[in-house]
Amino acid sequence: MYQRQERRNLDRARWMGVCMAAVLACCLVPAGWATAADGAKITIALVDADNAVVKESASGKLEVSRTYVKGDRIVITGAKHLAVKADQHYAETILFAPRSRVDFPIPLWPKGKYPRNYPHPPKAFQGERHVITARAATAREIGAYRNVALNPMDVRGKSVAYPHASSNSEWGEAAVFSAKTAIDGFVEATGDHHKWPRQSWGPYLPGPKHPKPELTIEFGRPVEIDKLVVVVRYNVRQGNHWKEATIEFSDGSTAKITPRYNGGRQAFPITRRVVTSMKITGLVSAKPGKYAAFVEVEAWGKPAAKVKN
Repeated sequence: MYQRQERRNLDRARWMGVCMAAVLACCLVPAGWATAADGAKITIALVDADNAVVKESASGKLEVSRTYVKGDRIVITGAKHLAVKADQHYAETILFAPRSRVDFPIPLWPKGKYPRNYPHPPKAFQGERHVITARAATAREIGAYRNVALNPMDVRGKSVAYPHASSNSEWGEAAVFSAKTAIDGFVEATGDHHKWPRQSWGPYLPGPKHPKPELTIEFGRPVEIDKLVVVVRYNVRQGNHWKEATIEFSDGSTAKITPRYNGGRQAFPITRRVVTSMKITGLVSAKPGKYAAFVEVEAWGKPAAKVKN
């Protein structure tokens, strides 16, 4: 009897060992691989102007020993929800890529007025040593209540990743006054606004040559938001701001905000709604004929649907 019991205990221990091994085999991946929730590898590549891969990595980190040249871009694939750091001088950013692909042109050749004034940290993308990281964002990170408009890696023009900002008016076509600066996370509102960290969405004054300015922010998927936050450009010399703005949401609803003239973050609670985009329009200047700008626009909420990577 005693021997039979010992044999049963031994068999049970062996079976548990087999089960544990199977679980570990399913959960573990080769060292250095960055994987999405569905097991797909996260790939980071530096691609040149001829679409040739200069260097590639599936470890979650790509180290580049090369001075960037015009046409270089960072391409990341493998998941829809990605936590990306495009440069060691950048903050990590949570992006939504519907096609599981991020395509980020190295932003060192901006066009328009002030062509050398970059709307990003001055050491970013410079020199011969670069570190790029990417990983699948966790469900907790994605689903957390946060500023769902934030994207320091946004690009001008067409984008394959979100959030994304665009406008029908950008003063001087300058990068430091482009729409994307309104969602980049830099909220310094006072001082010289011609370079980082005081970039802002600054449109032309409306008139015969320029339309009434509008700023559109696309989220790429349904999000549930209940608060807007804005930072207005605070420049004592010019002394102007938008004292009123209308926000048109993709669900057909609207809201009005009335910013004050100060350099702080101003919060405007709104009725909770599920939207895929929002547009700031109907801007009313406190001093018509004088320049005004938004340094930052935030939309606080979370994804409206269950997260899938």
